[in-house]
Amino acid sequence: MSANQELYNERRKRMQAAQALTEADRVPVVPKMNFFYGAAYGINNYTTMNDLRNIVPGLKAYLNEFKPDAVWAPAQYGIPVLEHLQPNFIHWPGYEHKIGLDQSFQILDDEYMTVDEYDEFILDPTNFILTKWLPRRHKNLAGLSKLNFQNGIELGLFGLMAPFADPEVKLAVEAMLKAGEKSAEWLAANGLFFETCVKEGFPLGPTLGQTCPFDMLADNYRGMINCIMDIKERPEQLLEALNVMTELCLKNALGGLKALGHDYLFIPLHMGVDEFMSPEDYAKFYWPGLRALMMAGIEQGLTPYVFCEGNYNTRLEQLCDVPEGKVIYMFEKVDMKKAKETVGKVACICGNLPTATMIFGTPDKVADETKKLLDICAPGGGFIMDCSIVIDNCPKENLHAMFDTTLKYGVYK
Repeated sequence: MSANQELYNERRKRMQAAQALTEADRVPVVPKMNFFYGAAYGINNYTTMNDLRNIVPGLKAYLNEFKPDAVWAPAQYGIPVLEHLQPNFIHWPGYEHKIGLDQSFQILDDEYMTVDEYDEFILDPTNFILTKWLPRRHKNLAGLSKLNFQNGIELGLFGLMAPFADPEVKLAVEAMLKAGEKSAEWLAANGLFFETCVKEGFPLGPTLGQTCPFDMLADNYRGMINCIMDIKERPEQLLEALNVMTELCLKNALGGLKALGHDYLFIPLHMGVDEFMSPEDYAKFYWPGLRALMMAGIEQGLTPYVFCEGNYNTRLEQLCDVPEGKVIYMFEKVDMKKAKETVGKVACICGNLPTATMIFGTPDKVADETKKLLDICAPGGGFIMDCSIVIDNCPKENLHAMFDTTLKYGVYK
């Protein structure tokens, strides 16, 4: 067995112990990373998004310098794919959107399914996605709105095929073909990222992910504000749509990760924050789909790695309704003492070290925040040291302060 393989096994065992709510040799350190692999080592965000292979040298440098216990895959959109599709829900670095080359992309909230289209979506989500959702979200796919796949019976087939002679439909198909080629390259670059981590002796943390049904509907179809309003204005239609979305989520989430042999199912939570819905509405509209997704992952041998973005203090009791030692919950802004006393009894917890402190604070301040988290969360196991939100860039000395403090004070005796 090579030295890197031994280190890989050691780090993976440390992560497994935390997940199982037990103590290994020390607390694992796994900060959430995105653009950092490039930005901290001289590669701007535009270059990263153009070809993920550009950050491999930075990735190796990060692994060698900090030696994390697991590695976050970068959550990147490939600019070559975006350029062919011309989506209107995202702006990315570069001249086209007047965003600096060292800045991040920006997701835009909008409505792509109107309130009077709920029944149409529920009846035939595939046709809705192909002929309304895709063309509304991508300028170069506008021609897909001329297609109709609902009457493919006998001679009806000829009617379905006729629109493909339309120049606008042809342009849409060509855009998809070109985007497909670039998507394949993007996937291959992700594969190189994964292979590099493992070869260097580092387990993969969250890689590919899936939003929960409520967030999938809100993020991509109804828009954030509309979906929250639908809880009160059309709850029955919303529940029906969420049932459909749950089936789509389960199909999307599991096959690829299991085939790749990855350990974790990453689930970022967007709309479930304390401010957006009451605990009762969360339990009725949000939690069932999220729990179904987590349970499906667990049944496939995956560990749900759930990112509870925003304030989540009123949700902690609800989050306890999972099998013990099978889930990892990350938090952005919660009372970690309360989290340790509640959900920490059934699931591994992490996060909540303010990323703003990582970026703008001093090493001493980072060390103090790290110690506080260790004092509260480390005893008994079930804790991973992590920051509150994804790091795109921060002073290296601050990141070293997080690692060094954990290695010094996060040891189990």
